[in-house]
Amino acid sequence: MFEQELPPSIRNFISRYVRSVEQLEILLLFSRQPGVAWSVQTVYDTILSTPQSVERWLDELVRNGLLERLSDPAPGYRCCTDEGLVSQMTALGEFYRTRPVRVIEAIYKRDVNAAQSFADAFKIKTTDPTS
Repeated sequence: MFEQELPPSIRNFISRYVRSVEQLEILLLFSRQPGVAWSVQTVYDTILSTPQSVERWLDELVRNGLLERLSDPAPGYRCCTDEGLVSQMTALGEFYRTRPVRVIEAIYKRDVNAAQSFADAFKIKTTDPTS
């Protein structure tokens, strides 16, 4: 199974913090240049999705403690200063660079598992009258 190839720390980080490839790309953009402040527009110019989507992911990453919101001298965002989180982001970036499919599978497999668990809750259980 592909998950065996993911180090547990990366698998756990993805499970806890990463919900889409777009969000991953944004997170890795910040982790590659942790001291740089980015505006929504500069992130959008790099990621090329939509400004609204970029802003939504930036806000979620702030809520999760992976980014910091800045107000001075101009509004923007930068990578958190927590060395443990930055180290995990860097490791994830290296793994994504060398095995992108494994990382993408880990992101989206979680959604399949959640959907399957939800569907399984509605299965009708039958009992065998002969047992």
